[in-house]
Amino acid sequence: MLTLFVIITLLVSALVGVIVIPRIIIISKKKKLFDEISERKLHHGNIPRLGGVAFLPAFIFSVALIMGVRYFGGWEISAWSLETDVFREGMFLLAGLTMIFFTGLADDLTGLTYKSKFVVQILASLLLVYGGCGIGNLGGLFGIHAVPSFVGTILTVLVCVLLLNAYNLIDGIDGLCSGLSLLTLGALGIWFTWNNLYVYGIMVAGIVGVVGVFFFYNVSSKRMKIFMGDTGSTFLGFILAVVSIQGLFKFYTIISFAVPFLMLGLPLFDTCFAILRRLSKGQSPMAPDRSHVHHRLIDMGFSQKQAVAVLYVITAILGLSAVVLTTSGALKAIVLLCALCLAGVISAKIFLSNHNDSHKEPIEQPKEEDSHAPESHDDLRDPAGGSEDGPPGEGAGKQD
Repeated sequence: MLTLFVIITLLVSALVGVIVIPRIIIISKKKKLFDEISERKLHHGNIPRLGGVAFLPAFIFSVALIMGVRYFGGWEISAWSLETDVFREGMFLLAGLTMIFFTGLADDLTGLTYKSKFVVQILASLLLVYGGCGIGNLGGLFGIHAVPSFVGTILTVLVCVLLLNAYNLIDGIDGLCSGLSLLTLGALGIWFTWNNLYVYGIMVAGIVGVVGVFFFYNVSSKRMKIFMGDTGSTFLGFILAVVSIQGLFKFYTIISFAVPFLMLGLPLFDTCFAILRRLSKGQSPMAPDRSHVHHRLIDMGFSQKQAVAVLYVITAILGLSAVVLTTSGALKAIVLLCALCLAGVISAKIFLSNHNDSHKEPIEQPKEEDSHAPESHDDLRDPAGGSEDGPPGEGAGKQD
């Protein structure tokens, strides 16, 4: 019966998305609230960037409605006493989500400095700690169990701020941030339901529904295309941090501690690598560049859809491994992860080999009668030995 409430929450959230998102698109076009076009971005044309505005209303309405119905109908609100903590922490959770939401909205509309955004992110994370949602035990990781309150506070803030910015930074291709979020939240929802943590399952369903609708408009729709903006990406990062800390870290076991890091591994890796890369170059950690994992895949020869599909597969592998880790043990999870990673590497090598072969230029003898024929796109590339107009690799036909 309680599983049914999780499903209904997802449907209500999706319904709100169906109603709200098209109207956001229409209003954004009328007010010309479009995403900026720059060298780092891969889209062309004027596209609204306020899709994330629908996330908070859909989440609050669906979760509050289903919780209210459960209370009114007299059904058990939870299957575990642990879930009752949600109601003590819920008010601070909503306060933090609201702060993140309006900060992202202000950034999308007028732009904010990264320093001011960091301040709000830290304050929102501290609200969670004050409300009782914090990391207080490492579950034996590195031989450490309970940690002092100030250490737990620092760890909680670091996790929240890191995930906030991880999902913001990875939002660079259509369907990437929303698709990865759906995969991760789906794995979390299955894990919560499997372990009878239905309140957390309802919270996850309350965001999965609206993000699923947004994903359709972001990827499948051409006339009604929309981006989520910082409003959506930071909201998703924060909600993922919250459900990870509330639902997983409270089990105080090494396995449960590893689950969120597996599920969230890709954006975390991309963000940490980006910070180290920029610091090694003497740049600010928040300096924009075009060296994220999705950019690198595109530079390797993948199309945008292929790059997104590769990252989906990686996230699905990590999420499935996390679920197996908690249900079947560490050994089976490790074997599964290694097998799937090996299959992924072999598939990538086969694809890249075929892709490179298809782009090899056939060697033909020049024909005098074709000397005035129009040059093809490939003919505009510099020869390996340079050209008469300049040194090797700097001819007029250089490809960026």
